[in-house]
Amino acid sequence: MLSKYRQIIVTIIIAMLAALSTYYTTLAGMQVEIAGKAEETFVITLDKRITTLETHLTDSFATKDDFFRLKEDLITRLARIETQLNHQGAGY
Repeated sequence: MLSKYRQIIVTIIIAMLAALSTYYTTLAGMQVEIAGKAEETFVITLDKRITTLETHLTDSFATKDDFFRLKEDLITRLARIETQLNHQGAGY
């Protein structure tokens, strides 16, 4: 009789341990899934910020051609100013 009760108690303990093991395994799996989703959200947010920055940089900065045209325009203007100063200086 005592042996029968021991078997029942051992069976109940094993069932409880199996239930606890399942609970903690499920909980750990959910934590990993939530962490993965959080990381995915972070990556998506970071990707959007980088794309916005790239767009801003593209819109805000001149190309090499723009810089070359600006340089040529400045050289032309400075040459005109120098010519005007030379003509004014020669008149004195």
